[in-house]
Amino acid sequence: MRNLLFIGCLFFGCCSCATILNPRYKAMAIYTSGPSKIIIKKDTLYTEANEAHFLVPRSMDPLSLRVIADSSNQSLSIPAKSSFAYYLNIAYNYGLGMLVDQNNPKRYTYPRRIYMDTAVNGGFRYQPILGTQKGDFNVHLSMPFLSSFLQKPTQDGTKASIGFLGLAFGLDYYHQNDQYLKLGFSTVSDFFSPSPAPYYVEGGRDYLNSAFGYLSNHHRIKRLDWGYGLSLAENRWGVDNYIDDPDNNPPQGSKRKRSVSAGLMFSGHYFTGRNFHIGLQYCPSLWRLYENPGFRYEHVISLDLAWKIRL
Repeated sequence: MRNLLFIGCLFFGCCSCATILNPRYKAMAIYTSGPSKIIIKKDTLYTEANEAHFLVPRSMDPLSLRVIADSSNQSLSIPAKSSFAYYLNIAYNYGLGMLVDQNNPKRYTYPRRIYMDTAVNGGFRYQPILGTQKGDFNVHLSMPFLSSFLQKPTQDGTKASIGFLGLAFGLDYYHQNDQYLKLGFSTVSDFFSPSPAPYYVEGGRDYLNSAFGYLSNHHRIKRLDWGYGLSLAENRWGVDNYIDDPDNNPPQGSKRKRSVSAGLMFSGHYFTGRNFHIGLQYCPSLWRLYENPGFRYEHVISLDLAWKIRL
């Protein structure tokens, strides 16, 4: 019985994720808008290139800092939060390790980085400001997750489909505060599954895809982003026929058709975080070029999962 109790205590101790994974001290950094002096308890640091790096012991108590610059003297209180390793106990040992980590200082953590404007009282944040000012550049990466297609290939009627998979990227340039131009490129398909995999459809299957470039103007208002512009799209339609019994079903040849059209682009997104945003992108093709030129309406509407990265 005593041996079982010892083994049980050893098991719970070894399964406490925060105790095992978190070091006793937390590495932090503070970035300021100008040369500053940082006071942490009894220690004094000076920024180099407007940044300072330091270690603090983990604790359930808030971390108190003083940041002294030429024109300001600010005190910060950074609250402690339960770390990711503490919640990892739920997946690793059904939460039993939380009993061991509950009163352990290693349970807690502080933000890895603090960004501070020393010219503004209380002007600090835990993430850098995403570029939204005149002259800023951002890289735009997105995954059009679900797309709806409407195409009109010559002499084959109207084709409509909904499917998955796509990739898009672009470059944003802020020509005014909270207003930018985007040069982008996107390619989308109507693949039947959210993840790529080999497939076979008895009798064959139509497929639609589109690749388009666009130049658009966007407005950023807090968490909302909406834009409009011009696009140039290459729309492709095809059909492949698979016949298991060629004696009873004479094989039919595959078809491939493509068209190039000029049109518009409209988008609306909502930022759920600093970088990530979700929204809709609507690209109508209006004027067909080259083959049978003239007005012909087609479109792609995509549910867009997107990220922005400041340059």
